Amino acid sequence: MFAGEGLTDLSDYPKQVEINDGREIWLRPMRKDDRDRLHNFFMALPAKDRRFFKHDVSQIEVINNWCLNLDYDQVLPILAILKENDHERVVADATLHTERHGWSLHVARIRAVIHPKLRKKGLGNILLRELFDRAVLRGIQKIQSEVRDDNSEAIAMLKQLGFKKEAVFKKHVMDTRGRLHDMIILYNDLSDLWKKMDDLNIDYDFHVVP
Repeated sequence: MFAGEGLTDLSDYPKQVEINDGREIWLRPMRKDDRDRLHNFFMALPAKDRRFFKHDVSQIEVINNWCLNLDYDQVLPILAILKENDHERVVADATLHTERHGWSLHVARIRAVIHPKLRKKGLGNILLRELFDRAVLRGIQKIQSEVRDDNSEAIAMLKQLGFKKEAVFKKHVMDTRGRLHDMIILYNDLSDLWKKMDDLNIDYDFHVVP
């Protein structure tokens, strides 16, 4: 049993998948001992990617807090692992956020980021479907995404997947330079999202980041 596992059945992990270039990738939930692997992954991302992050992932204390406070029933982080000579390297991080109680039990948030060298190779599609599978098992009906107003690439991709803007929180988030931005809330029905992905048959690199 993975540390942090409660009601969530994770018996099918780790699982092996193959991306478009033939390489084998392992998917599994984040573990307590992933701190350094995850921190190395985030630090290998371009600065332009990290500037949209909600948390300062350059601070290892942030990653350590995630690893030590795992609760898969509320936040399920799935890591994509590339194994190289008995060394595990994190190449993607995808997370499903759900509620335990209240009026949003049917709504989930998804966040993910992929290493630049593994993009456009089918991994984004694999991770999205992994999160959607988990959402279905939890009875999720709607998927929510929160995006900063200057993250035009993520907004365009979400709209192509059928997400619709439902709210804007004015000057709600502050970037690393102290500038305020609007936060855009987008939603999509899970069933419509499944169909849209099948119809488009496009590999998405899902840059809606933590």
